[in-house]
Amino acid sequence: MDSNEEFKEIEEKHRVLIEKAIEIMKQVSDPKHSMSHMESVVGYTKEILKSVEEADKEVCIISAYWHDVGRIVQEKGHAEISAGKLQEEMKSLGYDERFIQKCYQAIDKHSWKKEPETLEGIIIRDADKIDFVGIGRWKVCIETDCRFVKILELLPVLRKEILKLECSKEIFDREIANLVVYLHDKVFGIK
Repeated sequence: MDSNEEFKEIEEKHRVLIEKAIEIMKQVSDPKHSMSHMESVVGYTKEILKSVEEADKEVCIISAYWHDVGRIVQEKGHAEISAGKLQEEMKSLGYDERFIQKCYQAIDKHSWKKEPETLEGIIIRDADKIDFVGIGRWKVCIETDCRFVKILELLPVLRKEILKLECSKEIFDREIANLVVYLHDKVFGIK
């Protein structure tokens, strides 16, 4: 079975859980952490998983969908809130406690100033941070007149100090090159 088929199978197996995350994310009003961001993080997570075979794919995919649901409550501390909300939902659906804990750990420390303690947590954090240079996020920010100051301050350290996996750095390099072309075309009106 190829990776894409495996990812579809995982998403179908955990459909109820994933649909709940999507339902919550549709209510998040922060344009930088919208449905588009969640979809990008899920995509980057799957791309990283193609290079990191030893990771628990189910944990990573579920966690990618759930990593920002805590933003419905608040921005600061959202990672812990997201992990807690996922934990509650998984318990209500009868998931195994050990599996719940692995998902919790994958989300709990994905913020800037925290260090994930598991490989799955590193994958979620890397995928989340790669989206800082994703065209989708920049389009949303331009359309909604978001402030870019924070993003621009982080770009010089993002690849070198934040991303942990070599495959994540390769994805970042590709995405930043695409972003430069996108911004050039946007500034100079080239279509």
